[in-house]
Amino acid sequence: MPSVPAALHAVRRRLLIHRRGLAALCVAVLTWSVLATVRPSAPPSATVWTAVRELPSGTVLSAADLHATRVPPGAAPEAAHDLGSLTGRVLAAPLGTGEVATATQLMGNGHLAGYPGRSAVPLRIPDAATVGLLHTGDRVDLVASDPQSPRRGTRIATDAVVLAIPPAAAPGSAPALEGRLVVFAVPSQDVVEVAAAATGLFLN
Repeated sequence: MPSVPAALHAVRRRLLIHRRGLAALCVAVLTWSVLATVRPSAPPSATVWTAVRELPSGTVLSAADLHATRVPPGAAPEAAHDLGSLTGRVLAAPLGTGEVATATQLMGNGHLAGYPGRSAVPLRIPDAATVGLLHTGDRVDLVASDPQSPRRGTRIATDAVVLAIPPAAAPGSAPALEGRLVVFAVPSQDVVEVAAAATGLFLN
């Protein structure tokens, strides 16, 4: 059995042999501790929705038109909405590529201030030539008919006001849809009937 001095000498010798490795380990632990202390946490951010391309006024927003973008909370406009509150809404003003969608660009009560008792409704008119005759501010009656039926059309809204006429989609930019989209201000009591007719009848 080795004596105590011999054992201490052996321990000292091992420490001397491994001192470089131990020193490096201590430095690494110290460096990690310092970095963990001073490393800043991820800055807070907010999600806003930006246009993926140029969107003209009158566009009915869809999820394909918008992209989620993270920005510092202070940089997010107060009027920024989540995606669910944006889709299906109508742009009252153009939205540039990368621009944040806000309430000020959406068709709302402010754009209907001159039309009390009315609501904005986007409708697709199958006859694009007819749409070409319309202008913003025009007042028209909306008639729905079934092309498969010999019966005459039914008037579903009277004195509807043309609020916006989005430009026709460029060829090849999206799946072709028949006719043209028009945003009308219709009497609020007619909204349900107008929307229902637009899903299965021919509007003119």
